[in-house]
Amino acid sequence: MMIHHSPILIFDTTLRDGELTPGVRFTLQDKVKIARQLEEMGVNTIEVGYPGQYAKDIEEIIAVSQVVKHSTICALAGSQETEIQQAAKALEKAEKTCINLYTLVHLNSSSKTLDNNSVLSKINLSISLAKNYCDCVQWTAFDATRSEINFLAKAVKTAIESGAKIITIPDSLGVASGEYFFQLLQNLYQNLPQLKQVTVSVHCHDDLGKAVENSLVGLELGVSQIECAVNGLGARKGNANLAEIVEKIQSSQNYYTTINPHLISTISELVKQTAGPQILRCKPN
Repeated sequence: MMIHHSPILIFDTTLRDGELTPGVRFTLQDKVKIARQLEEMGVNTIEVGYPGQYAKDIEEIIAVSQVVKHSTICALAGSQETEIQQAAKALEKAEKTCINLYTLVHLNSSSKTLDNNSVLSKINLSISLAKNYCDCVQWTAFDATRSEINFLAKAVKTAIESGAKIITIPDSLGVASGEYFFQLLQNLYQNLPQLKQVTVSVHCHDDLGKAVENSLVGLELGVSQIECAVNGLGARKGNANLAEIVEKIQSSQNYYTTINPHLISTISELVKQTAGPQILRCKPN
């Protein structure tokens, strides 16, 4: 059997989702310092903030853009035109840019057909708009693990046809088992040959302690980007821990990352100092 040695991209959301950790708030100086270190460490994409929701993130993204030149700088946005424009404005000075658009795909209302169609048209319009402003549009199927699989497939197909280059399938609320998440991804790959033309990304939360495991189950199917955070910071129980993800990929013969493992402890310490030691997420051995 031929062994493929495939690159796995690391998308770091410490500065955006990490700030949703209770008690964590990074200053502009903190974000610049951490972003510099993430770039030096070899992180492919740094998600710096959500400018349409938090005014302070605009200034922070602009500041990070002045020092980070190799990693892609990413801003999160919902489907609203104003949010996309805020993200675009914040990213104007960055060398390599990405707008990460998210759309809720878990619908549970009586007027399903109407809702489904309006969501699909929202996906199309938001991606078409964001494409005017940045190098790469990433689209996230928010709450994918609780959505109806046929509709999820339609939403992903719409996003790809609209021009999204990266498709993220998240376990937004950390509710999926490894088996379920694998089956969900497998189902999408089987039904959407278009997934071979884009980068497929995963973003898993740790509510059930499965974030790292779930982030890795799709690699054999073709997932080639993992979203994670330093020290596993993030909303509720946090995101997949960057150090654990890199270590697991390194120990595999089939995949590799551009991360310099020798710099992981440095960034872990820096984030611990700026975010506060009380929220360092360590798993017991």
